[in-house]
Amino acid sequence: MRPLDPLDGVSPLSRLLRSAPGAEVRAELDRIEALLGEGDAPAAAPAAPPLPRGPLLAAALAFGRGALALREGALDAAVRLLDGAAAAFGEEGAAEARDLARCEAVLARLRRDARSACASAVAELDAIAGAGDGRRRAAVVAAHYRATAERIAGDAAAAQRTLLSALRGSEPFLDERAQILNSLGTLYVTLGAHGAAEALLEHAAELHRRRGDAVGEAIAYGQLGAAALGLGAVEHARAALQRQEWLCARLGDAFGRARALTFLSELALELGRADDALALATSARDIAAGATPPLRTWIAYAARAMGRARRDLGDLGAAAALEEAGALFRELGHPLGEALAAWDRASAEALAPVRSTTPVAPVQPATTVQPATTVQPATTVQPATTVQPATTVDWFSAAWALGSLGLPSRVVLLLRERMEIEEAAPRPENGEPVSDGGIRERALAAAAQTSPHVAVQREVELVYDRPDDLTVVAAHRAAAHRNLGRLAALTLAPPGLVVAAIAASSVNVRGLVLPSERAAAACIARLPGLAVWLWPSATAPSAIGSDLADLRTALGEPLRAALALAPAGRVLCPPFAGDVGAELEAVEVGALLALAESLAPGELRLDAQLGWNGEVGASVEALGFVVTR
Repeated sequence: MRPLDPLDGVSPLSRLLRSAPGAEVRAELDRIEALLGEGDAPAAAPAAPPLPRGPLLAAALAFGRGALALREGALDAAVRLLDGAAAAFGEEGAAEARDLARCEAVLARLRRDARSACASAVAELDAIAGAGDGRRRAAVVAAHYRATAERIAGDAAAAQRTLLSALRGSEPFLDERAQILNSLGTLYVTLGAHGAAEALLEHAAELHRRRGDAVGEAIAYGQLGAAALGLGAVEHARAALQRQEWLCARLGDAFGRARALTFLSELALELGRADDALALATSARDIAAGATPPLRTWIAYAARAMGRARRDLGDLGAAAALEEAGALFRELGHPLGEALAAWDRASAEALAPVRSTTPVAPVQPATTVQPATTVQPATTVQPATTVQPATTVDWFSAAWALGSLGLPSRVVLLLRERMEIEEAAPRPENGEPVSDGGIRERALAAAAQTSPHVAVQREVELVYDRPDDLTVVAAHRAAAHRNLGRLAALTLAPPGLVVAAIAASSVNVRGLVLPSERAAAACIARLPGLAVWLWPSATAPSAIGSDLADLRTALGEPLRAALALAPAGRVLCPPFAGDVGAELEAVEVGALLALAESLAPGELRLDAQLGWNGEVGASVEALGFVVTR
C-alpha cells in the first residue's frame, strides 16, 4: 500500500500533488480534513457527511500535507509531518506505506540539512532497502534517495552506481523510473556529460508528460535547458526553459519560474537582446522576492542579469543593480555568485573610460596589472615580449574563481568580454591599436576548444552500454576543464609564478595529477613519473604545502618535489586540444625536473628565491615532508 491509497475513492489528492498549484492542493487537504471531522469545512464547501475516522486515513492526510510542504520547500514542516505519517502507518502494520513515508522524510532532511544529514540518511535508507523484498517500491525509492545523499556528499561515482541500480529495479514503477531518470540526468549535467544528460532527460520529460506529472516534467525541462546550454544549443535551451517556465506558472512554483526566467534573461543577453533580458530578469526578481520565504539566491541572480542588461542599454542605474547582486552573493556566501560579481566589477571598471564623456588620458601598455578600484593610465612603457593593457582592472580574480569552479565556458565569456571592451577603448596618440602578437585571441580560442557532436554521440553510447566508463571519462574531463579554466585565468595574472617539478611513479595514473577543486594550483606538464604544477606567486606557502600533501594522498605514495620562483613567469596561452602544454614565458623546468628526480622520497627542495623562512618550512614539514634547501 502506498501512503495515499487510503484516500482512493475519496480524493484526487495524488494527482493534484503532481499537477496542481499549491493553493488547489491545500484546499483539497482542508476539504479532506473537514470530511474526516478533524477541521472546519471551508465556508463555500457543500455539506457532506463526515468520513469515518481511521488511523490510516489520518496518516494519509498527514502524508499529503508533508508531501506538499516538501514540494514547496517548507522543510521543517515536511520533516515533522512525514515522520508523523510514517509512525502512524507503522502502528497500523502498513509496512510499505511506512517505509515510503520514511523515505520522503529522509529526503526532506537532506534538503534541509545538506551534507550534515548524508551519513544518517544513507544508514536509514539502507535499512529500508534491506528490509523485505528488494523488488518492492520502497526499496527502489530508498536506493534513489541514497544516491541523492551520495551526490550531496560529493561522491558522483557512487551516486551514479546507486541510480543505475535503482533504475534497473524501477521497471514495474514508471512513476519512480521517471524521477530516477531526472536525477541521473541532473547528475550528468553536474559532471558536464551533457549529451548523456540530454538523452536521459528527454526520456524523463516524456514519461512525466504521459503520466500528467507537471512537477516532474518541469524539473526535467529545467535540466534539459542546462544540458543544451552546455552543448551550445541556444535555441534548444530556450525552448526547454520556456517549457519549464510555463509549467511552473501553472503550478505556482516560484522557484522554478524564477530559475527559468533568469536563465532565459542570460540567454537573451548572450544573443544581444538586452531589452528582452531586462524584462525577463525583472519578472524573475519580482517572483523570487514575492515567494515565502523570499528566494534570495534567485533575487541575486536576477538582479545581476538586470544590471548587465541595463549596462548594455547604457542605463546609469546598472552599477547599483550589479552592486546589489554582488552584496547579496557575498552575504549568502555563494561561490559562483561571488565570482560573477567580481566579473561585473571588473567590467564596470574597464568600461568607465570607454563610456566617459570627459577626455581620458591616453592608454599606454604596462608591464604589470595590480588590483585596484579605479583605472589609472600607465606612466611608463617597459619593453616586453607581450603587451599588457594599461589598466588596473582585476579580471584575474573572477576568471580564476570561475575556472576553479570547473566553468571554463564562463572564463571564455569573460575573456571575450575583456577583449571587446579593450577593443572599444581609446587608442594611443598615434591611433594604432596595441598589438599583443595574437596571444589573447589564441588564449580565447584554446579556452573555447570543443568538439561537441563527437562527444555527444559517444556519451549516448556509453550511458547505455558502459556507464562506469562514462563516469571515469566525465570525472577526468571535469578535472581537465577545471585545470583549463585555471590556465586560461592565469593569462590575466600579474607576472610571477611558483613552479614545482614533481616526481612519483604513479603520477600519470588516470588523471590523478590534475589539481583538485580545493587546490590553488594548475598543472602544465605531465609525463610518466613526472609533473609540473604552477601557483600564482602570491599564493600562501601553507596552501602550496597542502596542495602537495593532497596530491601525495591521491597518488598513495611519497612524492619528490623541487620548488622554485619564476619572478617574471607568465602563462601566455592554455593548451589547445592535442597540444603538449601551456605556452609560458620566463619559466624554466628542465633543470627542476632533473633535480626532482634526484631527491629522496618525501623530500621537498626549496629555491632560496622563494623567501620561505624557517617557520614556513616547519609548517610544511608538519604536513609530512622533509624540507631541504
